Amino acid sequence: MGLIVLDANIVIAVLNAQDAHHVAAARALARALERGDSPLVPASAYAETLVEPAQAGPQAMQRIDEFLASLPADVTVCGP
Repeated sequence: MGLIVLDANIVIAVLNAQDAHHVAAARALARALERGDSPLVPASAYAETLVEPAQAGPQAMQRIDEFLASLPADVTVCGP
């Protein structure tokens, strides 16, 4: 049981079935959760995941928040 840091590319790939890395990202995340790892998303990665959904509208942005809440993943500021 440990901590897993989710970069934006992982979150984006898991949520987009058309992404070239979708299957690998979804499997890796599932394995981490099965081990009991706690997901953490840096605030900078969270902001990056919202770029495309922000262009699509509030519902698309809400999907990101719902996904992270379902893990549950903490969004946090990393650094000094």
